[in-house]
Amino acid sequence: MRNEGFVGECMLRCVLLILATLCMLGMEPAFANKFETIGGGISGSSGMKREWLRGFFIVAGGISALGAVLAVVVPHRNPLYLNFNNWKTSAAIMSIIAVLMFVFSALI
Repeated sequence: MRNEGFVGECMLRCVLLILATLCMLGMEPAFANKFETIGGGISGSSGMKREWLRGFFIVAGGISALGAVLAVVVPHRNPLYLNFNNWKTSAAIMSIIAVLMFVFSALI
């Protein structure tokens, strides 16, 4: 009985991995002409690329800031939490990453 759950979990992971790979391969041609290529690409593509990068850095900075806040807010009484002992270091590193992401977004 215990072995069946393990096999089912492994199969689920394999199916999800295959599905994710197919999604990435299927979506890639849709982005093929969106960004600038070595040959010059389409006109105005560098502006689209800058906007996409700015959005990416803002989202990544927001996720890092949320991680920093959660490292401080989540109760530290349960030793099963990952940040039980190193929550201060986690919060500091995530805050630095968030600030860097927001600075990169502002510089673009």
